[in-house]
Amino acid sequence: MTDTITIKKPFDAHVHLRRGAMLRAVTPYTATRFDKAIVMPNTDPPIDTLDAAIEYKNEILAALQHSNVLQNVRTLFEPLMTMYLTKGLTPQEIERAAIGAEGTKIYAVKSYPYGATTNSQWGYRDILEAKDVLKEMERVGMPLLLHGEVHLNEHGEEEDPYDGERLFIADVLPRLLETYPKLKVSLEHMSSAQAVDFIEKNGKEGRLVATVTPTHLMYDRRQAFSGGYRTLIHMKPLVKTSDDRERVRDIATKGLPFVFAGTDSAPHPESKKFSSCCVFGVFNSPVALELYTQIFDELGALDKLESFVSVNGPRFYGVEPSAETITLVKKDWQTTEPVVTDEGVKVWPICNTVHGLGNETIHWQIKG
Repeated sequence: MTDTITIKKPFDAHVHLRRGAMLRAVTPYTATRFDKAIVMPNTDPPIDTLDAAIEYKNEILAALQHSNVLQNVRTLFEPLMTMYLTKGLTPQEIERAAIGAEGTKIYAVKSYPYGATTNSQWGYRDILEAKDVLKEMERVGMPLLLHGEVHLNEHGEEEDPYDGERLFIADVLPRLLETYPKLKVSLEHMSSAQAVDFIEKNGKEGRLVATVTPTHLMYDRRQAFSGGYRTLIHMKPLVKTSDDRERVRDIATKGLPFVFAGTDSAPHPESKKFSSCCVFGVFNSPVALELYTQIFDELGALDKLESFVSVNGPRFYGVEPSAETITLVKKDWQTTEPVVTDEGVKVWPICNTVHGLGNETIHWQIKG
C-alpha cells in the first residue's frame, strides 16, 4: 500500500485570486501547492487589457513577498495571466497580448456567459458573436477557456441550471469548433456525463482539452442537499448526479493527455457565502492538491496523478512542467478554521468541519 508519493510540483489551470485583502489572504495557499497557475480575469473591474493584466500580476507577486503564510516556505510561484472576453476586448489587444510586455504575456482568454456566474455581467450572451476576436485568437494561437454553460435561451429566459452544460455541449461547442477549426479550446470545470462523452470522443492534445475540479470529483447533488443546502460546494457548474460524478472521475483518472487539473478555487467572504442567496464559487486551494491525491488513491490511479496535476496543463499552455517536486503522505487531518484576511474577513474552505458536510476527514497531507 502506497503511503507517500512525490510528484513534480503541480500546475493549477484555473484559479480565482480576487483583489485586495482577499487576494493577499488566499494566494499563498495556491503558491504553496502549485508551481504555476492560470489566473482567472473576472475581477471587478474585469481584466480585459494587457495593461490591466500586468497590474494584476504585480499585485499577486507583491502579496507573496509580504505573506506571513510563506515566511518559512520557499516558493517560485508564477501567475500566468488571462483576459476576459468582454465586448470591449479587441483583435488588436489580442495581438498585443500574445506578444506581451514588461515580462507579462497573456496565456488565454476566458469566456463567461452573460449572467451565469460571479462577475459574468461583462460576458457575451452568445460567444459566437465575438467573431473578430475569436478569429484573431485562432491566428495567434491563443487558447479560449470556456465556461461551457447555456444560461439564457433565445427568448432571454432562464434555463434549468442543471442543464446548462448539457445544452452548451449539444449546440454551442460543436458550432464553435467547426467555425474555428484551429482555435485552441479548453472546456473548463467539466461536470457532466455529456461533457465527458464529448471530450472523450473529440479531445485532442493542443486542440481541445478539459479541466476538472476537486469539487466535481468529490461531491454529487445528494451531498449538496444533505441536511440543508451546503453553500460551501455551491458553484457553477453545479455539482450533479452521482452518475455524472462517476463519469468525471473515470475520465480524470484515465491518463488522457487532454484532461488535467484546474481547481476553480473561488473565495468569497463569509457574509456573501452564507447569505440568503449564496454566491457561486468554492474555495478549495488549502485542500485541493490533497483531495486530488485522495481521489486518485481511492480509484487506484496514483500512477496517473502526476500527469493530471503537473504535466498535461503546462504542455497545453506551452510552458515547462515544474523542476521542483512536492511530497504527500497518507495521513488523516481536518480543516477546522477559516482563512482570515488582514481586514478580519473569514473565508471558509470546503471540507471544513464547521460549515462543510460534517466531520469530513482528508486522507492525504503535504509533507512539511
